[in-house]
Formats: sequence, C-alpha cells, structure tokens
Amino acid sequence: MKSKVRLSKFSNILTAVLNIALFIGCICTVREQPAFFMLLFIYLVLFITGLLFAPVAVKADQHQITVVGILKNRSIPMNDVASVELFQPTMGAIRICASGGYMGYWGLFSEGGVGRYTAFYGKASDCFLVTTKSGKKYVLGCENPDKMVEYIKTQI
Repeated sequence: MKSKVRLSKFSNILTAVLNIALFIGCICTVREQPAFFMLLFIYLVLFITGLLFAPVAVKADQHQITVVGILKNRSIPMNDVASVELFQPTMGAIRICASGGYMGYWGLFSEGGVGRYTAFYGKASDCFLVTTKSGKKYVLGCENPDKMVEYIKTQI
C-alpha cells in the first residue's frame, strides 16, 4: 500500500516564502561577496537538507514501512513494529533537531505524553504513530492514515 504525503497550507507557504526570500537575498547581494556566499550557503544547506529528509509518500508492504523521500528513503522493518495507532502531534511538540514546516515536518521531536519521536509528515491531522519493539517511535503521515494503520496492523 502506498499513500502520498500532503503538506499543510502553512508548510506550503513557509517553504515558498523561505525559498523566494533566500533567492531574492542572493540576487540582491551578488556584488557583496561575504553576504552573498553566506546567504547562498544557508539556502543550499536548507534546500539540500529538505531534499534529504522531506517525506513524499509512505509505503507499506509485508516486509517494511518505507518513508519515500526525494533523495533518500527510510524504512522500518515490519517484524520490528510493536504497535501502530492514529496520532495527532500537538503544537506543544518541541523540535530537538527538526523542521517545523519547511518542506513538511521531519526530524527529531519531543512531546509530553509520547516522549521522543522521529517524524516524517506533511499535515498533523494525517498522522499515525509507529512504535518499534526496541521502543523507538516514529510519527508518519500520509493522505489515508486510517487505511495505512489498518493495513500495517494486518501485517504485524
């Protein structure tokens, strides 16, 4: 089963505004080399990091759950999954090392009732929580979280 990741309006706007602002900043500072290279460095780091970590789709089969990315995929073996349930992250989640909307929500978060988790999602209302047998937690998101949770439950 495969389902696309749908970005929130906030995430779409933040990604567009940040990319446009940094691009315009680079154009405006092209004659001031230190400022230009600093902005270009920031722009490239953000953009490449986003390409590496931003989720595009979530795919599950009998062997693994895969977070499909633009440049890199991440997978969780199905035999390591202890539980899966619908979950909605709150605005109170603390970003330890994560994106709070740029090209989606991805990275390491911490939240009161759940603890630390690694997240890859685009919209908070489309999420589910995967807990592994070792205690690692992943918050994943896709267009059909209900169907994805039911499918994963049949595989574990």
